[in-house]
Amino acid sequence: MKRLFIPLLAGSLLACPPILAQQALVEIRQIYPDELRLEGFVLDRDQEIQIEATGVYLKHNRDELILGHAWILNAESREVVWNFADHTPNERRVEPQTQQTKIRLPKGSYEVYYASFSYFHNERENWHASGWWRGVQKKSQDFFGWRFDRDDYAEFYRAFTVSVKGSGKRFDRGEILKNQERLPQSAVIALAADNDNFYEKQGFKLDRPLTLQIEAAGEARKDGEYDYGWIINVETRKKVWQMTFNDSEPGGGAGKNRIARQTVALPAGKYAALYVTDDSHSPYKWNAPPPFDPARWGLIIRVAAADQQHLKKFEYQGFTEKNTILSFTRLRDEEYRTQGFTLRKPMNLHIYAMGEGKDGEMFDYGWIVDANTRKKIWEMRLRDTEHAGGDQKNRLYDEVVPLDQGNYIAYCVSDGSHSYSDWNASPPYDQERWGMTIMAADPNYSPNDIAKYEEKNDPSVLARLAGVRDHAQQRASFTQKKDGEVRVYALGEGSEGEMNDFGWIENAKTGRVIWEMSYRMTDHAGGAKKNRRFDGAIALKAGEYNVYYETDGSHSFNDWNDSPPHDPTHWGIAVYASDGK
Repeated sequence: MKRLFIPLLAGSLLACPPILAQQALVEIRQIYPDELRLEGFVLDRDQEIQIEATGVYLKHNRDELILGHAWILNAESREVVWNFADHTPNERRVEPQTQQTKIRLPKGSYEVYYASFSYFHNERENWHASGWWRGVQKKSQDFFGWRFDRDDYAEFYRAFTVSVKGSGKRFDRGEILKNQERLPQSAVIALAADNDNFYEKQGFKLDRPLTLQIEAAGEARKDGEYDYGWIINVETRKKVWQMTFNDSEPGGGAGKNRIARQTVALPAGKYAALYVTDDSHSPYKWNAPPPFDPARWGLIIRVAAADQQHLKKFEYQGFTEKNTILSFTRLRDEEYRTQGFTLRKPMNLHIYAMGEGKDGEMFDYGWIVDANTRKKIWEMRLRDTEHAGGDQKNRLYDEVVPLDQGNYIAYCVSDGSHSYSDWNASPPYDQERWGMTIMAADPNYSPNDIAKYEEKNDPSVLARLAGVRDHAQQRASFTQKKDGEVRVYALGEGSEGEMNDFGWIENAKTGRVIWEMSYRMTDHAGGAKKNRRFDGAIALKAGEYNVYYETDGSHSFNDWNDSPPHDPTHWGIAVYASDGK
């Protein structure tokens, strides 16, 4: 029996297909804090691979703690085929977790990532923290009962690792990067944001209506966008698409990593695609767990192959001064500029304004008032601006605004910090334009449509005392040619029912006070509550009159001790002919 058994066994072995031993395709070890590691592998056939990984990823209800995790991407489709976070327990125990997994993958190339960034996120409160000393310690203790400690984490990251075994070969890192560079070539437009303080733009013209397939990856939270892209109509300056938090989905890693995939139909016309990053968290240096596909940080636009002939790219210069009405640029600290202009017909104006703003308020900004009514026609408000590159407080307004025929005065101010050539944080991408520029946007514009306006030459201005400083008592005179009404516009300081800076009108012959600015007749003038305003008509008989304005020792033009009014240059009093003549 033994003689028969041995040959039969040998024969059976020869008849079976050879068993291919799996080999180590990827080994990522010796991982340090705040590190992103990348390796890859190529499978020579469809097969089952073995994955072993150790990390710390906890998800309990809406609390998420990440210290080290790994994932695998298909190098061609860019889809995540395995993620460490998908296989971790829903618990609060903070310690390294080891996973041993088998998954079946088709033949092809794959990228393996390991990220070791400390990060905490509470979805309910939208609270997050990254890095060693930025709240992770406290929050992890509050929600997971574990005190985040440098020594603890040092022990943790020594255990962090990921390995892949299968039948194939290693994917050389240089080849991985070359492959990533080739991927956007299938797109008609690709703005790859590989650095902090990044700003890139590309113009394109559609000679017929087209549908664009847009993909953008960047940094966004519920409170705003930080690394993101948008598309504008070059002629109208209107945004036709923008990446926002609400229109995007999680991109993996930190909750602020977002990805937007949208289809947008655009009519024929000229457009520009733009992408901007702030001064942190980009492929140059992540400050929190990176997205699943770090190479896709930026903006990609595709169209159907048959439609590519109808899209032509051109060099978009961005902002260019054309038909300029006024330009207040390179504003330094505590600057104030103003200029009047007259529109001889209704016109569209292109306003390009860049300044500092955050927490709902602008600090370096511009505005326009109607010279006759003193009503604010336009103002650079934070909610109407977009990120101007660099620090998030750098804000940009770039829109077309319609104005009626009339007289206007434009203003631009800056506070005492963060201005041209003296930045206290990362500057914007267009530093030279810090301030405000106004241009005619009508295609049939003629220089004769606009004239210079100076209030002192306006016949409707009967008397004006403006920009009054501390410890002042100023006087002006005017003649009322016939009985009728005049309009009085006065700004001053008042509180607790009394005025501290105020104006009045006297009959020049009798010295009798005809009108006086009282607290009860004023309303709020913007800024601090003590900024008061009177704007109304009073009746005067024909005759000679004197106008007075008096201030105390604090809170006056260009020396405010609290927030200034919305029309700071007119701190004082002005009298206008009610009929405009």
